[in-house]
Amino acid sequence: MSSWGQPKKDTSTLKEGQKLVPYPEKRLGNSIPKENHIVLIGASYARGWNISEIAGLKVINKGVNGNQSFEMLTRFQKDVIAAKPRAVIIWGFINDIFRSRREDIQETLEKIKENYKKMAKMSRDHGITPVIATEITIRPKDTWKETLSGWLGGILGKESYQTYVNKNVLAVNQWIKAFAGEEGIFLLDFQPALSNVKGVRKKEFATPDGSHISQKGYEKMTEYVNEKLGKRFKE
Repeated sequence: MSSWGQPKKDTSTLKEGQKLVPYPEKRLGNSIPKENHIVLIGASYARGWNISEIAGLKVINKGVNGNQSFEMLTRFQKDVIAAKPRAVIIWGFINDIFRSRREDIQETLEKIKENYKKMAKMSRDHGITPVIATEITIRPKDTWKETLSGWLGGILGKESYQTYVNKNVLAVNQWIKAFAGEEGIFLLDFQPALSNVKGVRKKEFATPDGSHISQKGYEKMTEYVNEKLGKRFKE
């Protein structure tokens, strides 16, 4: 995953007037696939998570470095539906924000939401339980230069790159939580589990680049997801 590079074209916009119709889990009945595994779809955060089992379900990791949410949607049929899992964890939109031009950020945030709606609907249409996760904020690079720059920016009232990214991450996270509640979709709220009271990821949960997840971060996530999904998928 990189915070630089040219934006890729997103062609996933919903048709005018199209909405995600509520589809309660209880209506799935016997259509739930028999394969006892769960797909994890996302970008480099997901790819780097070396987890083989979640709550007794074998994990099929379909994280792809650098992916944006519309690219996850594009491969959803091949990487998720075709695998016939019991459930899917949909996690990863920070690259959309990294690669969006600032003047286009509001349009980008709306497309992220549309892509998540589509992936959730595709899951339920095929009897797969969708689980959606909030994104994790970033922190400054672990260098004295970045620390000084952030400190001076705060004094001068300038918005740092970290602050810009995080405020948009938190905005989409807020929508994800509301969407999950409205649609009866199980939520994994990773963000507060790895952050301090200000909403910034704790130092021990980040690699020196400030973005990728440290080993301690993945250990924390594994503990969290097993606790949450262990209750959800308990037979």
